[in-house]
Amino acid sequence: MTIETNQQLDMTNLISFKKKLRATELQEHVEKLITYISARGAKKLDGSISATYAVMGDVMDIEVMIPINCEIPSNDEFLFKPEFRLTNCIKISHNDSVARLQETIEKLGQYITNHMLTPSSACFIVMHNEIATSNEVAKADIYVPISIKAA
Repeated sequence: MTIETNQQLDMTNLISFKKKLRATELQEHVEKLITYISARGAKKLDGSISATYAVMGDVMDIEVMIPINCEIPSNDEFLFKPEFRLTNCIKISHNDSVARLQETIEKLGQYITNHMLTPSSACFIVMHNEIATSNEVAKADIYVPISIKAA
């Protein structure tokens, strides 16, 4: 697991939701988003993104973005994003069991601490495959945007 610096994440045609919810409610909201996508004639693509902004007890403030093949309208619950870009990121790739994903994230956090870096936002996880059980291999890239210090 090599940590790369000065990385950028660029994606287009994303449909997303940002919500405060319990972990037990997350799958239900993702399924609702997928239903919304297909009901508008779009197709879900690989590379879904998630970012957890805060955790308060058993409630998390989370954003989920799913890339799709075309533009679809936003509504009160789901927001279409024609472009999404993260710049000046550090990145680590994970290709191991989904149960060990947290270890990879912690390794990135330790790198941030050791190099005295300041994240400018949450950690963004780009999943490259679907995971049904905790025994499966998760293929993911984890990005953390870093603040640029003024000289």
